Amino acid sequence: MSLFAELKRRNVIRVAAAYLAGSWLLIQVADAVFPAYGLPDSALSVLITILAVGLLPAIAVSWAFEWTPQGLRRDADVAPAESVAPQTGKRLDRAIIVVLAIAIGFFAFDKLVLDPGRDEALQQQAEERGRAAALVESYGDKSIAVLPFADMSPEGDQAYFSDGIAEEILNLLATVRDLRVISRSSAFRYRGDGIHIPTVAEELNVNYVLEGSVRKAGDTLRITAQLIDARADAHVWSETYDRRFDDVFAIQDEISEKIFAQLNATLLGEAPTRTDPEAYALYLQARHLLEVRNFDEGTAETLLAQALELDPTYVPALNAMVTAVFGLTGPGEGDLKYTRDEGIELMRSYVDRALAIDPDNAHANAHRGWMAWFYNNDLETAVSYLQRALDEDPHNERVLFLTAVISRRIGRNEDAIAFAEAGLARDPLCSNCLYTLMLANVRLGRYEEALDASKRRMRVATGGWLSRGEIHLLMGDAQKALELFDNQKEDRIGWLASRALAYHDLGNTAERDAALDELSMIDERRAQLNVAGIHASMGNVDEAFAWIARGLDPDAPEFVQAAPGVIWNPRFNILHDDPRWLELRRQAGLDPETLAGIRSLQLPD
Repeated sequence: MSLFAELKRRNVIRVAAAYLAGSWLLIQVADAVFPAYGLPDSALSVLITILAVGLLPAIAVSWAFEWTPQGLRRDADVAPAESVAPQTGKRLDRAIIVVLAIAIGFFAFDKLVLDPGRDEALQQQAEERGRAAALVESYGDKSIAVLPFADMSPEGDQAYFSDGIAEEILNLLATVRDLRVISRSSAFRYRGDGIHIPTVAEELNVNYVLEGSVRKAGDTLRITAQLIDARADAHVWSETYDRRFDDVFAIQDEISEKIFAQLNATLLGEAPTRTDPEAYALYLQARHLLEVRNFDEGTAETLLAQALELDPTYVPALNAMVTAVFGLTGPGEGDLKYTRDEGIELMRSYVDRALAIDPDNAHANAHRGWMAWFYNNDLETAVSYLQRALDEDPHNERVLFLTAVISRRIGRNEDAIAFAEAGLARDPLCSNCLYTLMLANVRLGRYEEALDASKRRMRVATGGWLSRGEIHLLMGDAQKALELFDNQKEDRIGWLASRALAYHDLGNTAERDAALDELSMIDERRAQLNVAGIHASMGNVDEAFAWIARGLDPDAPEFVQAAPGVIWNPRFNILHDDPRWLELRRQAGLDPETLAGIRSLQLPD
């Protein structure tokens, strides 16, 4: 008997074919599944190697043994009359056909269903890498993230102080115009053990990372700091300072100067104003509470008041007081500690004190501009003060975010995009900046760019499914929008409104009307304005204006904040030629004549 005939009789060829078909299917599935579990590319290589090595033993076993009803037996021990090799061969043929059918089906599913999603993700990653490369190139290798310093104090109760030390160093570094310094809100997300410095550097697009620790016991301090070249994951410089608490500012200055020397950077202007060390510690405790939005019982306000008793001229504490009072101010009587009028008066008093001491202070000017818009709808004054803040500190992420929001609110979406991008350069994980970027692009009809911003935002903040779905709706894909909306059913108002719009586009009037009826029963401003938007999309002009009137009261305090969301919303485009629309814009101070008299905010050269 020839070798080929013997191989065929012993089903060696069939076993090899079945093994190869099964291996190919397994590799295809692994290639699709492994990335979802975060497995590295090397895991797939290991699997392929194992399967390749296993082919020879499989062939050897099929040559030497036969699978019989009594189990696996040596081929030499099986009499020709007892052999079931032909039946086994038929079963192997069927198995090969089934495996190949499954493999072809999975291949088609992978290419038609999974591949587009992967291609989209790869394209998005490539775009983000492109933005990151352009950003890094603009600063050369001068970019740094200051991570929160670890609290090594005996009681472990000095996290606020160690964070404050790191933030103060960050603020000093941020005064260098040609040094890109990542903001606190992004850098301080990397906290605790197990931080992988190269990963942090890649995600924040920086070349250097500063980390350290603080041990505070009574009046003694031990501060350790180390500068790391993230590209090589190598220490550039490190030092430990054992000093008294009164020397805390000197230590911060020394650390900053060491970093300036390493990066060939120079501090521009004067060093920040120093204060009494005890007042500084109280300020840091209050800032820690404000960062986590803890306004309970006015603790932050009390701590700041104590700090200002020790140093009435400490501008950072005065600025923080504005935030603390805002968190304690309610829209009406008895809601919170301060009524609206009481809170406004108190906040203005702190801003006035700060500007009297430091007229060019960026935070104080930004607060003044924000209050002029938020409480008085005085856009001209708001823009004037925000421009002063920009001129003084063009890299301050809070100032950049506020200018982006104001620009968007007055319909200057190109400016809003520029400011949001500048804010993201300092604060790559700024969800509010990404939200502004998304909305501004929507209002310019740049739906692909808006979708990109929406996806980026969803990686750093919860929710976002409704906004992402509504972009698909504007792009004409109502079915895709519906699928996305169902991921955020907990936002009942948004979910009902979005579904009504999607069903309208799909021509499903029964589902549209059911969602609209349920939404109409909710006695809240947001629901009423969404009902107005749905009627506008349906072409019901009078109904749309009636619902806008129910949701927007020009005499209500919230009118200033709510009106721009209606005026610039693409859903209401059908109303633009109606005289009632121009009247609404006049009431909101957003009519063309008023806007023409307001200068554009500009980043300084």
